[in-house]
Amino acid sequence: MKYAVSAVLAGCLLYSGINLAFCAAEQPTYVEVYNPAGVRDDGIYVDKLLAKSMKETKRRGPQLAGDFPEVRIEKIKVKTDAFAEINALFYARGWTDGLPVVLPTPDRVKAMLRGTDLDPKFVVAELDPMNGQATIEKIAVNAVMAGCKPEYMPVLIAAVTALADPDVDLRGYATTTSPDTTLLILTGPIIKDIDFNAETNTMGRGRQANSTIGRAIQLIINDIGGSWPGITDMSSLGSPAEYGWVIAENASANPWTSLNLDVGVPKNASAVTVMGAEGLRGVIGSGRTSEGFLKLVADHMAGLAAQRSHWPTVLLVIAKDTAAQLAREGWTKQTIREGILSFANNPASPSKSGQELQLGNVSGENSKTQAQLQIDQFLVLVAGGPGEKSMIIPGWLGATKAVSKEIRLPGNWEQIKSSRR
Repeated sequence: MKYAVSAVLAGCLLYSGINLAFCAAEQPTYVEVYNPAGVRDDGIYVDKLLAKSMKETKRRGPQLAGDFPEVRIEKIKVKTDAFAEINALFYARGWTDGLPVVLPTPDRVKAMLRGTDLDPKFVVAELDPMNGQATIEKIAVNAVMAGCKPEYMPVLIAAVTALADPDVDLRGYATTTSPDTTLLILTGPIIKDIDFNAETNTMGRGRQANSTIGRAIQLIINDIGGSWPGITDMSSLGSPAEYGWVIAENASANPWTSLNLDVGVPKNASAVTVMGAEGLRGVIGSGRTSEGFLKLVADHMAGLAAQRSHWPTVLLVIAKDTAAQLAREGWTKQTIREGILSFANNPASPSKSGQELQLGNVSGENSKTQAQLQIDQFLVLVAGGPGEKSMIIPGWLGATKAVSKEIRLPGNWEQIKSSRR
């Protein structure tokens, strides 16, 4: 037997070009990865509860939902391609957004944790809908999977803190049949510090910070919070923004005060504002006067009033060139808000058709009543690059307001920034 083993080893060495690869394939290879799933304060993984619910309701879902060892770090046996095999396993367990993820190996998670000076075990928040505990370590694991850099961790920690605020109503929009999903708004010096794009195509592709921060938050809601499509998230159509949705204030193009002062954050602070958002509607201001632009916005918002007259939050994103025009003609954020609501609620406005909306009353009869649009928190943000293409983003109907949190930077922030360059 010893001779046979020696002969095999000798053969492998002799024909190293082929046989060493063959011998390596015969030996089991293990890769260590962190578990990204949320754990409740009672020690139960949210996945276990989701799997139980799936079984009871006979819902189809991830093939291996809840089927994993209950450990922080798992050793996974792979045959040939660790990236492909572990991605397939994570997908089957319901831990991805359907796209490949970066494997959360111990070295990568350790590197991600350098972006914060908080204890990895520290619980930032409990996230709905399944009350998973978002520890610093779990946030870091999902950040690795999304492709983030360590310097993004302060943003993610602040965003998770805001998500857990009842005013955001994460439970509501993470389980609704509506398409609402999480929108992050960044303000302050952090935008330049992490090379976040606040200019042309700020909500689109092309910049790592923009793409991966939004994706990380969605993975955190999915993996830690337990908002699973078709299981707890019952959105009828869903939204492409579920892959990640972030926008940043273009401070250099903003002729007014920062959004910070509108949401109660110090004007020069770095902050993240979180809101559940329904979608977006483009408003093309090209060739219009300032008043014509505001009337056009009001016409679009008349559609909001037709759906529901009272909205907790609406975000108006004003494009760079349109903001400059409005400011030149003396408009402020406050007069912009007042002007839009006045036009929207004035049936005699020349920008409106004058048709009255048919609204049903409690008795089921129709009455001709002009819907009066009310917005509790009307946010105005200047973002993006050149052009006159603005946007209206209605907030989640079940929220109280968007929630803003100042971004806490770790003590070694200057070192972290310098290592990025």
